[in-house]
Amino acid sequence: MQSNKRIFVWPVYLDLNHTRKEGRLTKKEHSVKAPKVSEIKRAAENLGLHPEVEANRAHPARPFDRSGRVTIDNLGPKSALLDRIGAEIIRLRGGKQ
Repeated sequence: MQSNKRIFVWPVYLDLNHTRKEGRLTKKEHSVKAPKVSEIKRAAENLGLHPEVEANRAHPARPFDRSGRVTIDNLGPKSALLDRIGAEIIRLRGGKQ
């Protein structure tokens, strides 16, 4: 069970290829194409969110896609943290979505 201290970050939350209805939670300007768990982890590390990777996990709405997830510290609103992670991934990719 999820505690109040950690937030799940699934790649679909940051994926520019998905609509909000399909599960994206970030604004388009903070979304990236096909984010990987490793990129999310690296971005969260850079932001000091103490990420932990849980590989081979499937989002409940996508049981066929076992892309994994990252858990991060709950240091504010989830949407703001996801936008910061998305912006950091864009910066790590050299400014490209």
